Amino acid sequence: MTDRTAARYRHRDVFSLAEEMYARVPRDSAACGTRDAWDTHATRDTRDTPGAEAGGDRHASSPGHDTSRAGARPLLRARWAVFALLPGAVCALTVAGLALTEGGVRLAVALAGALALAAALHTALRHAPPRAARSGAATRAWACWLLAYAVLGDGLLRAAQPGGIDRPWAPSAVVVLGLAAAVAPGTVCARLFTARARRRLGASRGLAEFAASVRPLLVAVVALYAAAVALAFAGADTVLGAVGGNLAADPEAGPAGLTAGPAAGLVADPAGPAGGGAVCAGAGALAMLLWLGRMLAAHGSTRAPALVYAAVGTAQAVPLALAGAARLPGCGFLASPAETAAFTWSAPGLACGAGAVVLLARAVRVLGRASAHATGGGS
Repeated sequence: MTDRTAARYRHRDVFSLAEEMYARVPRDSAACGTRDAWDTHATRDTRDTPGAEAGGDRHASSPGHDTSRAGARPLLRARWAVFALLPGAVCALTVAGLALTEGGVRLAVALAGALALAAALHTALRHAPPRAARSGAATRAWACWLLAYAVLGDGLLRAAQPGGIDRPWAPSAVVVLGLAAAVAPGTVCARLFTARARRRLGASRGLAEFAASVRPLLVAVVALYAAAVALAFAGADTVLGAVGGNLAADPEAGPAGLTAGPAAGLVADPAGPAGGGAVCAGAGALAMLLWLGRMLAAHGSTRAPALVYAAVGTAQAVPLALAGAARLPGCGFLASPAETAAFTWSAPGLACGAGAVVLLARAVRVLGRASAHATGGGS
């Protein structure tokens, strides 16, 4: 096969033709680990059933065909939909439990809710789209750090400054609830993009045509997810506002004034009402960053998310390091730059936003290639 042969199929060279052929070859889920069960069944039926190309009913003509496959698609779709809703539901139930309890019982509810939320998030990431191959330990560690800083970072930074709070700081409830609620729309958007991209891959006549059609689709899906994240945080803020009388810390008692017992400071927002908008914006940027990184990983690009996560995590750790160093003798001057960067400039949120923009640019390039969709995108 030469470039002249490739030109007859509207490709500039044999490599371009090979990329499209590779993308169009159906693959078994056991080989790639990312195809949906119903897509694999449909591909196998079309390939193996005699007379399928002739327009006959492949299910009727296939001897010994398992009729349960007909209901596999809605069953699997309902299953991952439930998994995607689990984190938000668990977090909402935990918030309700915290609003109805106090003292030691509230502490137990918070700890149980945290464990249940971690389990629900793990289940959602493992079974709901976009499903990616297991990432490296460093990538997972940086992702956990980004989440931990979003929930605890502002309170920890205030506590680390000279003369700061020596009592337990308060995690940001709106961040936890908003991020948990953003899992479900992220799953829907990922599935939407993958399904539409597959359809356009089958209908396109060349790589350039496919790229020109799928890149605007990606931008539209990203914008849709951004709107869903904004609605998720608005809903979280509304829910917490409705139960704020039971969850908010006492301003005169400091961030540890949620209760007089051991549950002090478990759910109050350390930023206060004035900083709530910046906190939600930074957490929303984090949601976009993590979602784009997972989309890239699901389509075979793992290096860019790892590097961006590390860069954003390092940028968030710098103010904490400066605040901690300011406690050393003669280093008190470092406290002011740390406070200015974190609270005045909202550097952690800006870092997440910049990282999300970088990953979006990378996604537009990578997900516009036909070869990125050869394994189904992990959904």
